[in-house]
Amino acid sequence: MTEGDEVAVLGVRVRLGAGATVDDVRALRAWLERDEPLEQMISDETLRIEERTSTDGPKGRLGPDIELVLQLLGDLVTVVALTEYTARAVKTWKNNRRRLQGGEPDSEIGPLGSDGS
Repeated sequence: MTEGDEVAVLGVRVRLGAGATVDDVRALRAWLERDEPLEQMISDETLRIEERTSTDGPKGRLGPDIELVLQLLGDLVTVVALTEYTARAVKTWKNNRRRLQGGEPDSEIGPLGSDGS
């Protein structure tokens, strides 16, 4: 790689939509940080989970303007595997939230763009 070459940022974005609050986003982040194998990847410093302000969501989108970004810091796991782990953990969190609070927010999970956005 030469100077000035861009490195692709690999990871997954999770957005909660209608019915979600900022507290839901933070609760989901805490849930993801404790979900195995994501917890192991964080411990191994091959994954970072960040809260970001969503700037490119669809116009008129309902829900908080905060999204979670799971960014791969190593090459031991593929984006496909990370997406599967994340989707499973989000589904479990939504089921748990539905039992405890009633209802569940919409969610959207997808790969990050090559520039990390």
